[in-house]
Amino acid sequence: MDLVGDNLTPIPNDSSVLRLARLPKDFTENFKILAIQLDEEFTLSSNDKNSVPPHLSVWVSFLTTPEQAYGFLMANSSRKLILLLKAREIREVNANSGEGFYSNLLDVIWVYLFCKSNGEEIRDRRIGADGHSGITGLDEESAPNKLTKHQKKLLRKDLRAKLAELASKDYFCLPDM
Repeated sequence: MDLVGDNLTPIPNDSSVLRLARLPKDFTENFKILAIQLDEEFTLSSNDKNSVPPHLSVWVSFLTTPEQAYGFLMANSSRKLILLLKAREIREVNANSGEGFYSNLLDVIWVYLFCKSNGEEIRDRRIGADGHSGITGLDEESAPNKLTKHQKKLLRKDLRAKLAELASKDYFCLPDM
């Protein structure tokens, strides 16, 4: 049985996903993380924004270990904090635009990784690649159309804050790699 869904389809609701993040500056002193310290870890990069669909990369935990996910990053990446989030909780996030609350804005979908082989794009078959997925709904275009630009900005900020709050409850660090 194939554990991976079709590309760009929702991952199972009972799945957990890993997000690789940077350690907060004072983590080695306090060994504690506050949600506000993780807010930036849920901001879409330029590459994330240009992906189709725009998404924040995460890894389905039953298919990809943290060490395997780390192996897909640039060499010596500072992203050694592993944030664990539940797909169901991500989908249930309610966010405030400043004028009202919105729900069902976020989703977690399978996002296949591809690589070049003999000039052709093929599905990445490295160990752990099958777990690659993405959180959608964090980009400006995903916000409800009736909102003003300012309200969309507030909504995205609140979505990131809610994800950071979820992530601050369950995290651990990779051993020195």
